[in-house]
Amino acid sequence: MMTTRTWSALAALLTTLTGCDGFTGGAGDKPEGFRLVEGRLSLPDEDLLGRQVTGLQVAALHLDADGGVTAFPSAVFDPSTQRAEAAFVATVPGDLDVVLVLQVPSASQRGPGAFLAAFVADGGEQLVPRGEDDLALGVLSVARGARVPADTTLVGGAGAIPAAQTDSDGDGLTNDRDDDDDGDDIADGADDDVAGDGVADALQGLAALPDDDSDGVPDALQ
Repeated sequence: MMTTRTWSALAALLTTLTGCDGFTGGAGDKPEGFRLVEGRLSLPDEDLLGRQVTGLQVAALHLDADGGVTAFPSAVFDPSTQRAEAAFVATVPGDLDVVLVLQVPSASQRGPGAFLAAFVADGGEQLVPRGEDDLALGVLSVARGARVPADTTLVGGAGAIPAAQTDSDGDGLTNDRDDDDDGDDIADGADDDVAGDGVADALQGLAALPDDDSDGVPDALQ
């Protein structure tokens, strides 16, 4: 089983690959057992973000059972040099549940950065279930919440539903049509690890992380 340190090292390598000029986002560019999470971001203005930024990333964050956070980020894009939209692609291990966030890149551009918004699918689901199916999320936009950035969200159109593009147990049914996503014979309604990545779903949402100042943003993402 990979440790948080091992995942972090692998994430750093993948960030290098996804940020290089030779990476096209095609299936041949990703390692076996990984998936591409891609789409376009409708670039927000500073009023929506609540701060001035010179770089943005979309990152897939995996929260492990010990509270560790591993980031699988896209390449950095500068909103001042882009037009209305910017494309993003993140390479994510297919056997991990993740949370997608918009962030200001860390100093290394490879780890968890400063939180700006969290992706929320139709129906309010924040956790993206494990699976090797690539995800095409279309155009995502930033929606300002009551608290900025704690309640700010990334929202997409009708097709931006990861469960409708993912078959976690490979039984031919996408998760949105499957009553047992991970094929463990425990109905999803009674399963604390619905997609079966080995970590209880309740421990993998951003709300599970420490937030010492109670501002709604986990300490690890500030």
